[in-house]
Amino acid sequence: MITIFCTPKNFEGIFDVIQKNAIRSWRKVSSEIEIIIFGDSFGAKEIASEVNGIYYPKIKCSKNGVPFLSDLFDKANKISVNDTLMFINADIIIPKNIFDPIKIIRNQFQNFLSVGSRWDLDVDQSINFEKEDIVKLFWEKANNYSVRSSPAAIDYFIFNKNSIKKIPDFVIGRPGYDNWLLWYARRNLIPLIDLSNEIRVIHQNHHFNFHNIKQDPKIYYEEDGLNNRKIHGNKVLNLLDANYELINGMINKKKSKEWFDRNLRSLPQIFPEISFVLKLYRKIYRKYLI
Repeated sequence: MITIFCTPKNFEGIFDVIQKNAIRSWRKVSSEIEIIIFGDSFGAKEIASEVNGIYYPKIKCSKNGVPFLSDLFDKANKISVNDTLMFINADIIIPKNIFDPIKIIRNQFQNFLSVGSRWDLDVDQSINFEKEDIVKLFWEKANNYSVRSSPAAIDYFIFNKNSIKKIPDFVIGRPGYDNWLLWYARRNLIPLIDLSNEIRVIHQNHHFNFHNIKQDPKIYYEEDGLNNRKIHGNKVLNLLDANYELINGMINKKKSKEWFDRNLRSLPQIFPEISFVLKLYRKIYRKYLI
């Protein structure tokens, strides 16, 4: 099966509603999923107990009390019982079919990173996932009114245990770490698979807040946010840079002219040591081969 891990914000206000909705949706997909809740956020222990998950409060954090991505992945790799893991933001509701492609992917690739778009939706009430009629109404609303977010916003990552290593000390909830993970996959020749065509995950809209940090642009952009940007620099990609995609239940390598053109532009970011050769090839391609 699969292990899902996350680090939630404090379960207060709207975050009490949307995070419980999300985590309950994970358990509803299957009773066999292992769920690990990292961090000592208020209410995290209780929701872990409710969904029969693992509560792991001790994680490394920045001076602002925000968890480091590196420690989350290190600990998840060590304590998870399954070979396939999913790191997901704690406000994401997942559909029942989210893991359907995993068997196909694992049969095709030894290592992989599967990602996808999120769809944004206003949700301000608790969802009872034990009542099928309520769940059906929710997904009808989601399918009709949710809005697909930017390809730069990635909220879940599915991968094989120990395939993503030596992650820098990015902080969660700040720009860039998600885009760096995509860069890491391409850089290390790990197939980067976009599931967006067939998997719709729902991001429940909210204002920004992580533990003691609220809507403070100065803190967001000048402290942990700046640290993230300093770490990733130009090493960032988005969903458009995935080299595989899920179509009709099959994993296909991208071959369109649009993707080929974009890939030529992205390769110098991925392999800067040969950027001169790549840029020269791009010029020749544009001049003589188009």
